Amino acid sequence: MRIHRPRWVAVFGVSAYRVAFGQPRAEVGQQQDTLGGAGVWLLPSPSGANGSYPLVELVDKLREFYAAVGQAKPGLMTDL
Repeated sequence: MRIHRPRWVAVFGVSAYRVAFGQPRAEVGQQQDTLGGAGVWLLPSPSGANGSYPLVELVDKLREFYAAVGQAKPGLMTDL
């Protein structure tokens, strides 16, 4: 993080994020948390074992992330 200084960090896996960041009610999408100054975006796990997000919906969430962070500065985006 210190070397590359990304503007955004994507975290894959809702359950893992909830535990690691102490956010038991976190949902897919942009988070209010930051990580080393980078905005954080939570995405469903791309694992085939993740039956709660069909492939089409996963692709939609990835496209939403790509579109949002491609045009916005890090920090909470209120205009999405």
